[in-house]
Amino acid sequence: MKQRLHRVVVAVALSACRGANEDGTTPLPSSSTAPSPQPVAALPEDASTYFPGSTWRTASPEQVGIPSEMLARVGQRLASRTWRGLDSFLVVRRGYLVHESYYGASFRDDVHTMQSVSKSVTSLVTGIASDTGSLDVQAPLLSLLPQYANASPDPRLSRVTLRDLLAMRSGINFYETPYPGSPLEVLNTSRGDWVRIALEQPFNADPGALWQYNSGGVIALGAAVASATSTPFHAYARERLFTPLGITGQYWVVSSYDATVHTGGGLYMRAIDLAKVGYLVLKQGQWDGRQVVSSSWLARSTTPITARASLFGGVPVDYGLLWWMAPIDPAISAVDVDNRVIIASGNMNQFLFVVPSLDLVVVNTGSTNDSFGITVDFVVRELIPAISR
Repeated sequence: MKQRLHRVVVAVALSACRGANEDGTTPLPSSSTAPSPQPVAALPEDASTYFPGSTWRTASPEQVGIPSEMLARVGQRLASRTWRGLDSFLVVRRGYLVHESYYGASFRDDVHTMQSVSKSVTSLVTGIASDTGSLDVQAPLLSLLPQYANASPDPRLSRVTLRDLLAMRSGINFYETPYPGSPLEVLNTSRGDWVRIALEQPFNADPGALWQYNSGGVIALGAAVASATSTPFHAYARERLFTPLGITGQYWVVSSYDATVHTGGGLYMRAIDLAKVGYLVLKQGQWDGRQVVSSSWLARSTTPITARASLFGGVPVDYGLLWWMAPIDPAISAVDVDNRVIIASGNMNQFLFVVPSLDLVVVNTGSTNDSFGITVDFVVRELIPAISR
């Protein structure tokens, strides 16, 4: 199989001292020829006031306290086939883009599938609607979508709230694994009513009682947001979230039946733009003088509700309101804000990491599920400790 080569858009530290290979990659120095350490130029202390426009400002990893050899390991592991299937890897610290690499046939301007990272973006959009008073997340789902009152004969459907859907605790058994024959496969291949498919599945718990991953419930949530705001979900997201951040070119998969947006996994956008979404979270919802989403919503949605809901690589992760969290120090709970890595995750190794205590955003996109969660292990167990030291 042909080796996946990579293009480094933002050069690692000391790259000016080296030549480039013919394939565009930057060679690492051997131990016998490594240059002497160079002084690290000081950067302005303005991370709290900086917001990117059409481009990000850049710096070397060392200038923001990251060992460049740590980031070089990503390309090394892909080249050696230790890691497989990554399409991009980006790192932003203190408002500086210090690493941006694309692999295989991927490029910066590719509009990439986000898979279930779409859910975390949906949480942001829901928070914006809540902030403006358009909806109450404690409201019953059927109060916004009364046409689905007959979707299930189970009376518990009337008790499902928007918050239950956000927390993956609706009680609806919309299972996704194994995928063949699952309600998710039925929905994804249907030309019918996605919301009805999501809500007609049998209950296996009372609302609020049991955590179980449910993409169909997030699609119903998106439909409820559209109803509450009297605006198609994708248009509301564009107006209230993406446009303020200067993000363009994104799109959502929509139903051919009624244009319902696939908020469970249908968002496509550039990896470099996903970094802006992470930076918004890092800045507690504020963007260049505008409060796009409230800090209270972000605090609420990124606080663990379900402990150890899953495992990414070897890292146990908690779940909030359509966001995952991992502790930096396993001995301390991710409930501690200073010990929290906020994560958006999607199928085929799509990840967004936000580490508020380190002013750090990491993005990677992928094309396979090989070694799913490898970058979680890398970020939590290698990159963060290297920065902390």
